[in-house]
Amino acid sequence: AGKLSAADVAVAAAAGDATSLDLIREGGNRTGQVIASLVSFFNPGLVVIGGGVTGLGHTLLAALRTQVYRQSLPLATGNLPIVLGELGPTAGVIGAARLISDHLFSPA
Repeated sequence: AGKLSAADVAVAAAAGDATSLDLIREGGNRTGQVIASLVSFFNPGLVVIGGGVTGLGHTLLAALRTQVYRQSLPLATGNLPIVLGELGPTAGVIGAARLISDHLFSPA
């Protein structure tokens, strides 16, 4: 008891709880700052936010996008989509299984 999960915050935010919305925005801002650095360095063609945080929805996504587009190099973000993954909390397990499969069945 006394523990707050991302799912709890998502439910409260969906109900319009201002504190939950603030928590999501703050988390998105901080995470977006880190992603902005990575985008400027790696210049990816797509950023997918995956895992359990995808349940926090578009409030999180908006905060992330704001920070990334504000702090990254303009050439890196000109046509950069930042989207929520569709695999939810199972994304890590599916990705790990895919890496193992690729390694086991590679021709090398």
